[in-house]
Amino acid sequence: MFIIKQNMNNFTKDNFHEIKSEPNWLVTWCIRFVFFSLLGFLVLSFYFVPVLFYTDGSIDGEQLLAFGMIYYPLLIVLSYFVVRFLKRRKRKSVRHIKVNCEGIFYELIDGTEESLRFDQFEISPNDHIVYDVFIDSKLQFTGDATYRQAYLKVFLKGNEQKVRPFHPDLGYSYYARNSRILRSHFLRGIALFRSDLRIDPFVYSEFSIHPETFEFDKKRYRTGIILAIIVIALLFIGIEWYMQYRFGNSLLF
Repeated sequence: MFIIKQNMNNFTKDNFHEIKSEPNWLVTWCIRFVFFSLLGFLVLSFYFVPVLFYTDGSIDGEQLLAFGMIYYPLLIVLSYFVVRFLKRRKRKSVRHIKVNCEGIFYELIDGTEESLRFDQFEISPNDHIVYDVFIDSKLQFTGDATYRQAYLKVFLKGNEQKVRPFHPDLGYSYYARNSRILRSHFLRGIALFRSDLRIDPFVYSEFSIHPETFEFDKKRYRTGIILAIIVIALLFIGIEWYMQYRFGNSLLF
């Protein structure tokens, strides 16, 4: 989709164009292949680990049978509940996203639609919260690493409302190539249609958005990535030097 770059002041209710999520199928299938390969390996390992103990002689056949009579029924029951959870979640998974002059709309797999409309947003009722549109975050654990996921929040009916991520659910839909543009356009719409709301300046820096044009700032984003890589590299170098100095052993080599 061709997007016209223009200043925020040039947008009105009549020319605020609609943006829809656009799939990147190459990235989608690459991520799916890696994820489902690792998931399949993990699931199979749960089922075959007891057999491996038997083949290497750690346990005998009777011990394997006794252990399996308890282990495998529990594993099957657990797998059943996991499958049920995934099926329930699938019904509310996002298939497509669009941002227009009314707000942001999420088309779900079950055919229903959820939305956050600009005219629904409210001014913060809490004196200790200065801004009406702000960022919150939570820690996500991937199994190998923990990272901080930032997301937008607004106020609806006097309460904080988390804004869904600006991309469809990858497992059931696709990876959106323009998720950052959707987020920028959403914030542009808030500034245009709800000028009474106060947007936290940290929102712009966190998501690399220019506060005047509301365009995604690629330069700032790339600079942040480079700085993060440098910090991580220096951290590993510092740990490596400390390990060699303190214990005489290398952490990496």
